[in-house]
Amino acid sequence: MEVPTDSSSSSFGVHLQNWLTDKRVRDQFLIHCFGELEVYWNIGTGQLKPELFDYRVVYPESVMWSPSGTYLATTFKKGSIIWGGTTFFSPLMFYDHKMVQLIDISPGEKYLVSYSKYEINGAVLKIFDVETGEVKMVIDRSKFEHAIGGIEAVSQVSWPVFRWSGRNDDRYFARIGKNAIYIYETKTFGLIENEPLKAENVMDFCWSPTDPIITLFVPTDDDEVQPARVSLIQVPSKEEVRRKNLNGVRDCKMFWQSNGEYLAVLFNQFNETRSTTYQRFVIFGIKDPGIPIEDFELENNNDMIIAFAWEPKGQRFAVIHALGERRNVSFYSVLKAHNRLQFSKLVTLEVEQAGSLHWSPVGRFIVVAAMKGCGGDLIFYDAAALGTLATEHFAAANIEWSPTGGYVAAISDEMDVGRVMIWSFFGVLLCQIPRRKFKQFCWRPRSSSSFSMDEMQDVLEAVNNLVGGLANLNNEDEDVFTLSMEQCQTWKAPEGWDRCWTEISRMMNKNRNAALGELETKEVTLDG
Repeated sequence: MEVPTDSSSSSFGVHLQNWLTDKRVRDQFLIHCFGELEVYWNIGTGQLKPELFDYRVVYPESVMWSPSGTYLATTFKKGSIIWGGTTFFSPLMFYDHKMVQLIDISPGEKYLVSYSKYEINGAVLKIFDVETGEVKMVIDRSKFEHAIGGIEAVSQVSWPVFRWSGRNDDRYFARIGKNAIYIYETKTFGLIENEPLKAENVMDFCWSPTDPIITLFVPTDDDEVQPARVSLIQVPSKEEVRRKNLNGVRDCKMFWQSNGEYLAVLFNQFNETRSTTYQRFVIFGIKDPGIPIEDFELENNNDMIIAFAWEPKGQRFAVIHALGERRNVSFYSVLKAHNRLQFSKLVTLEVEQAGSLHWSPVGRFIVVAAMKGCGGDLIFYDAAALGTLATEHFAAANIEWSPTGGYVAAISDEMDVGRVMIWSFFGVLLCQIPRRKFKQFCWRPRSSSSFSMDEMQDVLEAVNNLVGGLANLNNEDEDVFTLSMEQCQTWKAPEGWDRCWTEISRMMNKNRNAALGELETKEVTLDG
């Protein structure tokens, strides 16, 4: 394989985003097996099997898409390579970093960060310009060890070391150090104001997904004299725009809503007698005047919180909580009144097992999952209509929504044999893909602006046509589809269920008897 060592103006350009012009609004996905990279078009209108887009015999150490899906990045012992192209992938640029182990690409895809603890000259971290391959910044071994407190194993590295501001302009990035956060600007690749942001005992930080705001967490001291705090820091001024003190808190988890409107902070706190702890939230209204902060607790504060997730681009959030053997999933909506946040419970579902929440990237639909080793149930749920669409059983190790929100992939990996199951967003199993020497499955991301809520209707119409065509499938096509909604005959649309979903339910019922049962006896093996 010929690897370029420099770039030309023709190597990079808008043609690398040509796949986004697909008339059927299809997503792409990657399957990585030992020695093989396969990229496919997903199922689309009039297309009953994923279609091969590109195939490569190559042996990378790791593979990842860039944040907007423009490039495919691979790592080798000599360094990293990014690939791109209109109709097939070609190597575009090589980044020299011996024995590279981890890579990351900035949100705006302008910079590539690589990590290697085996680099002979001591360059542990390098930042490259994606298009030119120029090294923009190097952190050597001594500085890196000081930052993370040792470098004995990759497992000790909190990756990515550099965290980028959420906006796609790639203007700022930061890393945590001892008693400080080092905030850099890419204009000079130096520290803002030539000094770090000092924060005694700072434990963690994260960026807003949309604004140059850093949230940092400082735990209480050992004597609990100084309270813990969560601070919002404006960049580049480093001004603290809001703070919340938390008594007796030593750890927390922070959850940003995708539009940067809300920040939820989950922490453990002692009860009044300090005999036990319970979990609670504080929620920041980031976009509201004065940034209001409100406490949020479950109805039973003895419940253990298993998972929390904001609805992307929405006002709802979901919580999995448990008490003993009981598992519940509760949905809430954020309401605003008089510059205050209020939380309205929409519904609580009682489930046998649940451990993770997976929202569609366009909101409304969610998969509540009990992953491999925890039962294997997948619940497809509509948070707008408050109705369960389907319940399936599959011991998934990972679940990924397609960027357009029309499909869900569940991935299992047993004894070096992988299986990818692709469902529609309302719980219809469309195809399964078995692979030996399986290593990885991942959807090709889209730019955050390449697919809006308004465009979702186009995808729904495509799925509508796809499901409606089931009645006319020939024998070969029937191998691809399995309608596995056991509850479809008895489930009724709740009040408010709009015409689109009612029609989908009608079509699934019509074709259910002919299609059920295929999964246990038939598999799809894709060419390539």
